[in-house]
Amino acid sequence: MRFTAMFRYGLRALAVMSERYGGQPVSAKEISELEDISSSFLEQLLAHLRRHDIIVGVRGPGGGFRLKRPPEEIKIGDVVEALEGHFYVASCLSGDCEGEQEVPCEKFDDCVVVPMLKQLEGDITKVLSSYNLSDIRKLFDMEKTG
Repeated sequence: MRFTAMFRYGLRALAVMSERYGGQPVSAKEISELEDISSSFLEQLLAHLRRHDIIVGVRGPGGGFRLKRPPEEIKIGDVVEALEGHFYVASCLSGDCEGEQEVPCEKFDDCVVVPMLKQLEGDITKVLSSYNLSDIRKLFDMEKTG
């Protein structure tokens, strides 16, 4: 499993907003320049984050974007959901076992690996929900100080 650029860049944009939480909104142009994200790509990911109530747009002079809730309340799992969609470790758990099929494959109910896949999915979801936006800076600082 690999997270897309949308998720990685989205976290970078959210990290900027997290560090500025409680202050002035951050403009898309500033985020784009600070994080070297193309403005068109940034607009797409900001739209996803707005639709999922993670950020809000502020209009007018000094406007921009800010977190809708404190960084400690925004779970990384929420960001994954907003930018990547619902997390599944295997397509059969999503009901899409064989491409466009809407129901799991015929082996689903008797598949020996399904319980393991469900457990893994639950564990990964739990881990993603155990981190929040304020952890981004904490982990970065810990890694840099050794």
